[in-house]
Amino acid sequence: MNKLKQNLHRVLSAILAVSMLASCGSTAFAAQQNSYHDPAEYWLESASRMNELDGNAIVTHETMACGECLRETMFTCFRTPEYSRTGESALNRNVRYSDGTMYSGTGKGNVDAGIPKKGGYYTRHHWAKAVCDVCGTVNSNMNKQTDYGYGKNVYWVYDCAAAFMQELSETVSYEYADSKYHTKKTETGDYCGFCYGTHKTELSELERHDLEKKVTSQLSNQRFVLKESCRMCDYERNDFVTAKSVVANYYGIADGQPHTVTVTELSDSDVHTEIRYGNSADSCTLATAPNYTEAGEYLVYYQITYTCNGTEMVENGVAYVMLRKDGVTNPDGSCSCGCGTPDCGCQDPSCGGNDCGCKKDTNCNGGEHKYIQLDSTKATCKELGYDRFICKDCGKIEKRNYVNALDHAWQRVQVREATCETDGKEIEICSRCGEVKTSNTPKGEHKWATHSVKATCTGAGYTVKECEICGERNITDITAALDHSYKTRVTLATCESGGHTTHLCEKCGSSFVTDYTNPLDHRWDKGTVVSNSTCNGAGVTEFKCTRCGAKRIEGNAAEGHTPGEAATCTKPQLCTKCGAVLADATGHNFKKDVTDATCTEMGFTTYTCENCKISYKSDYMKQL
Repeated sequence: MNKLKQNLHRVLSAILAVSMLASCGSTAFAAQQNSYHDPAEYWLESASRMNELDGNAIVTHETMACGECLRETMFTCFRTPEYSRTGESALNRNVRYSDGTMYSGTGKGNVDAGIPKKGGYYTRHHWAKAVCDVCGTVNSNMNKQTDYGYGKNVYWVYDCAAAFMQELSETVSYEYADSKYHTKKTETGDYCGFCYGTHKTELSELERHDLEKKVTSQLSNQRFVLKESCRMCDYERNDFVTAKSVVANYYGIADGQPHTVTVTELSDSDVHTEIRYGNSADSCTLATAPNYTEAGEYLVYYQITYTCNGTEMVENGVAYVMLRKDGVTNPDGSCSCGCGTPDCGCQDPSCGGNDCGCKKDTNCNGGEHKYIQLDSTKATCKELGYDRFICKDCGKIEKRNYVNALDHAWQRVQVREATCETDGKEIEICSRCGEVKTSNTPKGEHKWATHSVKATCTGAGYTVKECEICGERNITDITAALDHSYKTRVTLATCESGGHTTHLCEKCGSSFVTDYTNPLDHRWDKGTVVSNSTCNGAGVTEFKCTRCGAKRIEGNAAEGHTPGEAATCTKPQLCTKCGAVLADATGHNFKKDVTDATCTEMGFTTYTCENCKISYKSDYMKQL
């Protein structure tokens, strides 16, 4: 594509150079040295008009006939797009040169120069000048006798012909409008292949977001982020989905029953949770947690896989099962041996309450028990703590030094903050025993922002309350649309355009047009000769409209040569008006006449022109 454009540039350059410079008697080629850019985007301003035109010019190198060198030379050519405040070319005001000089070369007019993006509009014309690379004369490719710009450092305005306009590549951009729509802007246009003057058109329209949904995991925050983003603009919205399972430690007594960790599932419904267990961190393959019946401290490794819309995240951890060894007691706390003493401490449930000494005197063999501390059981959130002592003689066990249960040490974690769209969620985890409880907090209130829309001629007025979080809108205080206030403006017909009446509303700017009339057409005068026809050159006559002052120029055919006397042997035929040579001299047509030598005289040859009778003698021969 780029090569195609480059080739097109070269072809257009050559064609335009030939077209522009043919009237100046030049043979030209042009080679673009600058890649395309919109001059309006890079315009350089200057207090000097000439510096500004030079600084923003596209430079080419072309071969043309120089009026000073009297031969074809290389020229450096400058072309700068014309910008005016009205968008009309200086040519429409009969101004041809950048210093304001009129087309005739005399008098000054209004150039109406403008700066792009500051009230200036491209006119589809450009300013041009050329400098001979050999002699340095400015505009020496022009006619020295008739063109004002010859030898002057001025630009002359030239039409950016339609044949040299190239289409811009269509560009599309997107801008966020609101939570449902974005604005699609399509920019097209064309530009001149030489001066790069660019005319752009822009179309804006609302489009619904082209949403792309992505899920990312945030294990540290125990959640998935559901992100909706538009593929075209910068709109995005995030929702958070809780992914939380609590694996709690188990503390209890080895009572012969199986015990294991407990699991509390706190994930939102969009999340699928799968837990695997094992005896080491790298072998979590069991679908259910292992159970334990013997007293001891056990490590239960687990791996939790959370899945949301195909996205996974994995949490690894370890929990404890702690079973302590204790006297075998009935559910009501009484001794299993049957003695009925809660603190019997008998380790043998088959003794029947007879052999363990619980029915005997408190004395050990008639004396005091000799107790030593056996172990200690720390208080938990729900159970008392105590020390156990054993008699080293008889084995009797007693519990002493009871400590009250500690109660839970709750730690609160906010899983999801409440908004006006969703309720919140909190969990409380006991830092001692791992017990978990959850609670939901009610939805929050809307965060309203209020603004008023005034009634216009085209729409009602109202007050809008919009939630900055969820976008919910409430419209109140509606007032009726206003009446239009039309003002009439009559545009009279001109020579080139028809007349009409415009009705414009002073409040909203809406308008409609009535009373169309046809154009008047130009009323041309008899014309003024600008330059007379010559033998081989056309003349120019300027006609002026007596109504609007518009001008047009017509060419008068060359008169042709007027032949003078016919060419002779020594004189060419000339034009009686301009002196041009119409026919070259014919040259002599000599005829030979030989005279032979005699005894008394030399011989010779006489040459006589048959046309003009001029003669001469030559080729002499000696006497006999």
